[in-house]
Order: sequence, then C-alpha cells, then structure tokens
Amino acid sequence: MTSVPLFITKKEFFYTLFVVALLFFSSLSYEFYKYKKVTTYSLHVTDAKVLKYYPKKNKNDKVYHVLKLKSQDFTFYTVSWKDRNLTRGDTVKIGFFTNKIDFINYLKGFYATTKFLHVKNKYKQNSLISFVENQHKNELAKELYSALYFATPISKKLRENISQWGIAHLVAISGFHLGILSGILFFLLKPLYTFFQDKYFPYRNSYADLAFIVFVILGTYTYFIDMTPSVLRAYVMSIIGFLLFSRNIKIISFGTLFITVCAILILFPKLMFSIAFLFSVAGVFYIFLFLYHFSGLNKALVFILLHFWVYLLMLPIVHYVFDVFSLYQLFSPLLSMFFIVFYPLSLALHVIQFGDIFDHFLSWFFSLHVEVNSISTPFWFLGCYIVSSLVAIRVRLIAIFLPLLALILFFI
Repeated sequence: MTSVPLFITKKEFFYTLFVVALLFFSSLSYEFYKYKKVTTYSLHVTDAKVLKYYPKKNKNDKVYHVLKLKSQDFTFYTVSWKDRNLTRGDTVKIGFFTNKIDFINYLKGFYATTKFLHVKNKYKQNSLISFVENQHKNELAKELYSALYFATPISKKLRENISQWGIAHLVAISGFHLGILSGILFFLLKPLYTFFQDKYFPYRNSYADLAFIVFVILGTYTYFIDMTPSVLRAYVMSIIGFLLFSRNIKIISFGTLFITVCAILILFPKLMFSIAFLFSVAGVFYIFLFLYHFSGLNKALVFILLHFWVYLLMLPIVHYVFDVFSLYQLFSPLLSMFFIVFYPLSLALHVIQFGDIFDHFLSWFFSLHVEVNSISTPFWFLGCYIVSSLVAIRVRLIAIFLPLLALILFFI
C-alpha cells in the first residue's frame, strides 16, 4: 500500500488557517482570563512545586537561592535570601507580588518578589526513580540516567559537560526516546495480544489495538514526566501520524508537522515561548527536509548522512540561544548513532539491575578536558537562514547547499 500526499485546495487551506487562528485565539483568551485572576490582587497566594533550587552570589558575594516553581497554571522564578533546604519536588505555599507581571511574561515564565514562603510537603522520591538511582554509586550517573528516563533536572556541572559535547538533545527526552519505547512495547505486547486474538477475537485489527494500548501507556509516561515540550510534541505528532497513516496518507510531510504544531499550540499556547519546543520542531523540520529531498539514496547512507545533516543545520539555531562550542561537538552525530544502541541497552540493563555497567566509562567520558569557545548567531544571519530553509522545501539546490550556509556561521 503506497501512501498518498495530503493535498488540499487553496480555499480549504485558508479555511483551515481561519479555524486554527480562531481556536488559538480562544485558547489564548482563556490564558488571559487566568492571568487576570492571578493579577487581580497585588499579592497572590498559591501552592507550587519546586522545579529547581540552587545557590548564587550577588556582586557583594552574598549568597542567595534561586527557585523555579510551578503552580497549577504557570511557572515562575523567585529568590530566597535564606537557605530553606529545599529539594526538587517539594511543595511550598508562597505569596508573591503581581504588580510587575505582564501577560507576555506570564506566558513565558515570570520573576516575582516573594512576600512569604513555607514548606508544605517534602518530596518523596518515586519508587521507579529510586530503583534506577540505587543501582549507581556515582552521582553523575544517577543524574544522567534519571534525566534520560524520567526527565528530571540535572546539575549545572552535568549540564555544562553535556553542552560541551553537543549532546543535550540525547539527554532531553524526545521523539527518539518515545520511538524506542514504543518499539519495545510493541515487541513485548505483540505475542500476548496474538495469543488472545487467535482464541477470542480474530476479527480485530491487531496493529490498531496495539497502537491504542501503546499510546495510552506513552501518554501516561508523558504525563508522569510533567509533559516536557519535546516529548509532548513527539507524542501528539505520533498520534496524528498514526491517524494519517491509517487513512493511507503520507505522514513524513511538512503538512503533518504544521498540523502537529498548530494542535499543540492550541492546547498549550505557552509553548510558543519554550526553547525546548522550538528546538524540537526545528529538528523534525530538518529531518523531514532531508527525507523529502534525499530519501532515494542508499538506506545505510541515509542513516549516516541524516545525523550529520541535522547536526549541521541546527547549528545556527542552537547558537542563537547558546554560544558554547567545542571541537568535540563535531563528534555529536557519531555519538547520536551510538546512542541508538546505548539507550535501549542501558534500559534493559537497569531492568535486570545491572545498570551500573557503563558507570566507569561515563566517569571517564565526562572527565575529559574540553576546551570551550564562544560562537553566537547574529539575528540577521538567523533570519536569512530560516528563510533559506523554508525556500529549500521547494528548491532542492538550496537544500543541497544549506549545510554549507550553516557552516558560514563559524566565519562571521
């Protein structure tokens, strides 16, 4: 069965845009309503979950603590001049002043001056996270695997090491991780389902039923890890992709990506300010761009070139936000290919409680001295690059030279 592209007329396209705009405006209006409720009074009191808590020093070397907190409807930052001995996951009751919070900052995540803060509940670590962390004596390994499987925050030291190697996309749970998990679930559930299908319901479509079960499990997992932007994008896109595929419509298309982005922003408009979400969308766009123009190449060659292609084409976008660069980042595509084996293998080893096998290697890997340089993308270059990327959808020649355009960044 050959998939067919998703074609719509210009009239249908503009109708779709109108409906999307209307739904997005409605969603944004609801967010504005919640914003007005928060800022009705100059002091707002709420319960919030601690996402981050770390010390910093001011110009006078006086130590204070930065908190990133998440309430039911919004995320915000504040500081405490007193060490409250908080950990991630603690619940606090906090009162903060609202007079300087505007709507845009409410959507992005704002800073607020605190009136009071009391610890309400101390965090009790999830048994699954404890099961993984208890297999490691090395603190770095504990952090790494906990982040890989449960999207837990990592320390500044580990974040710097990851950035220096250019592998932040491997640690942040994304579509790749969900793809592996869905494959494992299909592999484990298929024999069990087939046994019952043969005996009781041979008329059922096994792939549709198994897909539904897997989506329910992955949806629960996505909720469990606080619906991180990259995972949310991947999860919604996988559902849309399956629905299109089941109707014999081509799923690797820019239309699929557009529909996914619109659906997510309608449901979660705050994500339009999420760097992780934007990076995730850009990464998928460049994957689709490569497959759109070069999928006819040898499959092994496609597999290798795709990793280098995405790495190179993401450089100008990543370095507009982060200016850290090292020569070791050039190994990022190779590490990405290695990770395809490492991730499921490490997951299996943790299941049988041999998760510490790679700990010595990880300690050695992150102890390597990495010389760091600073490279940032000028705004004008980013604008030209994004326009070129969009034009490359239609013009294959531009797509061919797009990696060279990305490399110009190093000579600006």
